[in-house]
Order: sequence, then structure tokens, then C-alpha cells
Amino acid sequence: MLKKVAAIVIVLAVMLTILVGCPGKTEEPDTDKSNQTGKEKLVIWTNLTAEAQITVLTKQFNELSSEMGVEVEINPVPLTDLYSKMATAKESGTLPDIMHTAEASVAYLEGQGVLECMDDIINELGRDDFMESALNMNTVDGKVWGVPDWVMHTSVWYRKDLFAKYGLNVPQNWEEFAAVASALNIDTNEDGEIDIYGFPVPMDAVLVATQTYYPFLYANGLTTLDPSTGEYVFGDNIEEEVEIMEYIMDLFKASSPPASISWTWSDYRNALVEGNVAMTLDMGAVVGLAQTNNPDMVVNLGCFDLPGKDGPAKATFGGTYNFVVINQGGDAKVALAKEFVKKLYVPERTAERALSRPMFAFPSQNSAFAIYKDDVSVQPFQTEMTTIYNSLRDLTWYAYGMESGLNQLNTSMQATTFFGEAMQSVALNQMTSQEAVEYIDQKLQEQIQLINP
Repeated sequence: MLKKVAAIVIVLAVMLTILVGCPGKTEEPDTDKSNQTGKEKLVIWTNLTAEAQITVLTKQFNELSSEMGVEVEINPVPLTDLYSKMATAKESGTLPDIMHTAEASVAYLEGQGVLECMDDIINELGRDDFMESALNMNTVDGKVWGVPDWVMHTSVWYRKDLFAKYGLNVPQNWEEFAAVASALNIDTNEDGEIDIYGFPVPMDAVLVATQTYYPFLYANGLTTLDPSTGEYVFGDNIEEEVEIMEYIMDLFKASSPPASISWTWSDYRNALVEGNVAMTLDMGAVVGLAQTNNPDMVVNLGCFDLPGKDGPAKATFGGTYNFVVINQGGDAKVALAKEFVKKLYVPERTAERALSRPMFAFPSQNSAFAIYKDDVSVQPFQTEMTTIYNSLRDLTWYAYGMESGLNQLNTSMQATTFFGEAMQSVALNQMTSQEAVEYIDQKLQEQIQLINP
């Protein structure tokens, strides 16, 4: 039987309701968004909850509040609460004026018809200053609906000191990667038990399993949607997808802690930072974590792109955080919100926001990256930063379900758990890789049908 996560069933029920709703102009809210002094008030939601990031956002929002003579209300909304809160706010006409959120939320809001097109702001700021790949991730029908703030890229983060100690080179294909992972299963105290595992395969059903599977798919040139046409193609490559599933499961059995079947982000990141694993897939959050919790580990960290079966990766996995404006409150309110967003994109401010989580967040503006790369927090990672930045600028850098641009399929994939259910079932010998991939294919097609009935 497939493993279920009860809490997510509730989220899925909400998502299945809101995803099929008819898009429409958001009604103007009944709430008064001006304070007693007569200043116009902008309500901003952000999904960021990390203290360092909230501190920087609050600082910048307060600066603009004073500069523009407006009141700003900042509401952090965790991703776990986001979709139910958005659905409720849409129905009651109390959506925020501005949201700072990931690509999945942009796709949902665009599908509901509540967003303002941001092409005018992009053009005023300078379209060429933005990563084209990040703009693509916010584009549907030729229009940009979110202004990319910062972007994320998944790499294999690894212990350079262990590679040097055991004479290992960065692997260039699957065979080499599996061999390196196996070689890094280390019994440090010679008691017959592995103390450092080579490579964890985290499979928590909420988002994490999907983020484990897709880097392997992309590295081998496989996508959910055709990047050129937007047509569904996952079901056309079952044989290769099964092979990838089997390879991942072989890594799990040979080089991963058994407990990683239910690991989430904090588990595998802490495992690398604390010295319990030698490599892990990650978006670079391990750097900030090490700087805070284990500074001695920072110098040992490096990264490389996950290779494909027979050579270099054909594509890579990542995502974006973006600012969007809700089309409510009348033309003057929308214009004010857009002006507020535009003023956030001074290169120094864009770089400062990304640097609140160094090597995890990269500024989407080229002008801001020139500032970002010289900051002391990223100085030890100049080589890695160049590699990641080049991948981010490549048009084969995708978020799952968004290979051809902004798409609610990504939203649905983030709100459901069938990838995790399938992968955990294979790991527990309750399904074959073939059955798991066919199950995933079936569920993906069901989601597409719900979005486009």
C-alpha cells in the first residue's frame, strides 16, 4: 500500500478545489487599507520565514515606506499555510497588494486571474538585466506575471576534504557517481558500522521526493512538458524514467542512510554540515547553515552539477522567488504597488536580499550579481558560484512542470504527494520501479485534466 500523509490530503483537497475555479478579476476588498494618518497602505505577504531573510525584507520595506510616504504591513505566510490562505483571501477579497513568493504561487495566482502583468516594470528596469531563464519561468502567453527576485539551483554539494583524502575526482557520469558515493561510505571508528554515508536519497513525500527525482530526470534530458511546445511528454519516456528510478533506488540501498526515506530538507542539510554524509543534492542552503552551525565545515564544501548517465547534465533543476502585484483596489492602488516593487530592484537592494541566504539565493539581475559575488559571505565559493551562475543563465534550467514557462502543473505537483508515495513504496519493496513510474504518469495526467478540464 502507498504511504499516505494525512495532512497533505487536506492540502490536496483545497488545491483540487481552487485549481479548477474559474479565473476572474478579484473583487475590491471591503477592508480599509489606509491608516488613521491618511497614508495609503500596502499589504505584503512573503513566504520567507527565515530570520535573516525577514530582517532584510523588513528593512527594505520600511525604507521604501518612508521614501514613498506609505504604510506597509508585512505578513510572513509559511508555504504550509499558503494555498488555503490564498483561497480564503481570494473569496473574501482580502488578498494582499503585493506577494513575494515562489513560482508555484505565481502560477496559481495567474491561473486565477488576479495578477497584474509586470511587463511594464520589467521593461522599465531593463529586460536585458534579468536572467532570461528566470523571466521564462514567470511567463505565459508571452506575458511576464512575476518580477524575478532571486533564483535557486540544485547542485551536488560535497566534502572536498574527503574527496582529497580518498583520492576521488568529481564524477562525470552515473557509473562514476555511484562509485564515488560507495567509496564515501566511511566507518570512521572501525566498528563495522557506517559513520559517514556517501550520498543520501531523501524521500519525504512533501516536496522533497520530487526534488530528489527531478535532478536525475533533467540531467538525462527528460522533462514533464516539452520545453518548446508545452505538450505533456513524461508518459512518452517511461522506460528511461524507470531506469532513473532504479538508479536512485540503487543509490539509496548502497550509499544512503536508511532513515533518509523520510528525510526532509533540514535532515539532509544538517547531515552534510554535521559530517554525517559526504555529498547531498541541495540548492546551496548548506553554506549558510554551515556558516551558522559549523563554521569549520565551510572551507570543506564544494559543489558540482549532477551528471547524466553518460556525461554532463543536459539540464538542471531550480526555482525562483518573485514579486507579484494583485489587480485589486483600483488603478491608483495597482500603480502604487507596482512602483513599490520597481523601487525594490535597485541592484544593491536585490543583492542584499539574495545575500540574506548566501549561495542558496542568487540575484536575478545581472547588475546585482556583480555586487553579490564580491560579498565576504560568498568569497570562498568563487569557482562554485561561477558554475552555478552559468547554469542559471542557461535556458535548460527548469522547475518541474514549468519547462515551457509558468504553469499550474507545478503548483499541483507541489501540493500533492504522489511522487513521494511512489518512491517510498519502491524503497520499501511495495512497488516496482515500473509500477511507481506508471503511477506517477497517471497522477500527472490527472492533474493536467483538473487544470484544463
